[in-house]
Amino acid sequence: MKTKDVLMSVITAGVLMFASVSVQAAPGERGSVHAVADASARDVAAWLGQPARAGALVDALAEHPERGLPLTAVLAESDPGGNSLASRMLSERDDLVRQYKGLPAADRGLLQVRSFVPAGQTLASVAPADLWVAVLPKGNDRTWTSLVAYDRHGRQHLLDAQVAPTFPVLIVDIDTGQAVQEGMALINAGLQARGLQSADRLTVAADGATSLDVTRLDRIRLANDGEPWALGGAEVFAVVSGLQTGEAEPEMATVSLPYLDHDKTDYTPGQPLVIWGNFRFDTANVQLFEDDGDTNYKDLLIALTEGVKLGLGAFAPEYAVIAEIGGAILKAMPSGWFTNDTDYLDSFYLLQRGKTYTGRMGAANNAQVTLSPLTLQ
Repeated sequence: MKTKDVLMSVITAGVLMFASVSVQAAPGERGSVHAVADASARDVAAWLGQPARAGALVDALAEHPERGLPLTAVLAESDPGGNSLASRMLSERDDLVRQYKGLPAADRGLLQVRSFVPAGQTLASVAPADLWVAVLPKGNDRTWTSLVAYDRHGRQHLLDAQVAPTFPVLIVDIDTGQAVQEGMALINAGLQARGLQSADRLTVAADGATSLDVTRLDRIRLANDGEPWALGGAEVFAVVSGLQTGEAEPEMATVSLPYLDHDKTDYTPGQPLVIWGNFRFDTANVQLFEDDGDTNYKDLLIALTEGVKLGLGAFAPEYAVIAEIGGAILKAMPSGWFTNDTDYLDSFYLLQRGKTYTGRMGAANNAQVTLSPLTLQ
C-alpha cells in the first residue's frame, strides 16, 4: 500500500473514533440527531480523499440524483462483510439515530448521503476529491442563515442556507421518508393499543355484502413547505382526528403522504385519507405536519395520547368537541415541533363524510386540497 493511502486510512480511522465519542449522549440527556449527522458528514468528506471509495460514491449518486444513498451502502462497496472499524462505527451511529427518533432497532440504516446539483450541471462538474459535504443546521429552518460543509481535509466552509450554491454539494442527513413510514406504523399501533384508534368499521348490506366509505385525496398543493435548498423534498404526514362512535374518547390515525415533496406543485395521489365508520357525527379533522429529521416518534405518540387527553379534560361527546380535538393536538405538540423538528403545515377542520371539497383551503391558508367520497366494496 502506498504511504499516502496508509496515511489517509489512519486519518479516516482517527476521525471515526473521535466522532463516535462526540455523538454519545450523556446519561439522562436526549441525544442529538444533528450531532450524529455532523460526525458522519466529516467522515464522508474524509472518504473523498480515497479515490476508489470517492469514485464509487459519486457514481452511485449520479445514477439516482433525486435519491439519497444509505451510508451503509457506501461502505459495503469496500467492506461487504461489514467487519471494518468504519462499518462498526456506522452501525452504532445508525442505532443511535433510531434511538433518538424513538424507532425500533432494524437492519436498515437511516443515515444517508445525497447530492445537490444546480440546474444545467452534473455531479461530475466537480472532481470527487474537491466536493464538499454539508450537514443541516440545528434550529428553525425558516431562520437558517448558513450551513457548514467539510472538505476532505476536515476544513469547514460556510454555505448560504437560503441561496443555493452554484456548484454541486453532497449532504449527509437522515432518510426522513423511511423514518416517517416507520413512525406512522409505530404511532398507529400505539393509538390502537391505547384505545384511541378503532378497527375499520365495515357497512354490511342486507345481502351480506360489505363496503367501506373513505374520503379520497384527489389533489393537494402547498403554498410554502418552508424548505431551504439543502433540505430537499418534504416528508409530510397527516393526523386525522375526531370523536369515537361508541365512547367519549378521541379517535386518531396518522397517514403518510410520501409523494408530497415540493411546494407550489399540484399532486394528484388519489389516496384514501379518512376512513369513515369510526368517527361520530361522520365528521373529522385533518392536520398536516412535516418531519425535518429530528422527530422522536415515541414523543409524538405521547403527545397524541396523553397530551391530547389532558388538554381536552372531561368532555361530553358533542359535535363541538371535534374541532377542539384538533386544537388539542396542536397544543399538545412541544413548541420545538413547530420549528425544525416537525413543522406544522395546515389544518382542515370538520370534514364531513360523503361530501366533495374542491379547492378547499386549510385554516392556515398554506394547503389546498380537493377531496371526494368513495365507497370501497
